[in-house]
Amino acid sequence: MAAINHPLGGARRPIGLPLPSPRVNWAVAAALAFLLFAALLPVVQNSFVTSRGFDIQASQREQAQLRSQIALLEADVARLTSQSRIERRAQEIGMVPAADPIYVTVQEPGPAPAKLPAEYLPDPAPTPAPQDSWWKSLLSWRPW
Repeated sequence: MAAINHPLGGARRPIGLPLPSPRVNWAVAAALAFLLFAALLPVVQNSFVTSRGFDIQASQREQAQLRSQIALLEADVARLTSQSRIERRAQEIGMVPAADPIYVTVQEPGPAPAKLPAEYLPDPAPTPAPQDSWWKSLLSWRPW
């Protein structure tokens, strides 16, 4: 019998077969990551476009609602400012047309700068650009 230098006779010793150690192949991992990204990209884009579409539709609904409110307010203003309504309301509260109107003339001029919005003021007259004298144009003339 042969003597072995192991006191327990190799009962807890691993078998001497070479086992492959798990190694990460980074090229395969990168390719799998790229494929996963390429597969999920259309889903993400579709989700983004769909949510933007809902946002646009909500904005269009809100815009249509605001336009209808503006139209109702314009109709209300037109109804309230009609001449017949104002006359009827004036009669309801006891007002009567003036029998002998008094006209007052004011001799004082108004304030120096006109107190009107700029859109109602006349356009300022354009001032022509000053022209150089004939001798300056001769001095600045170069035939070459």
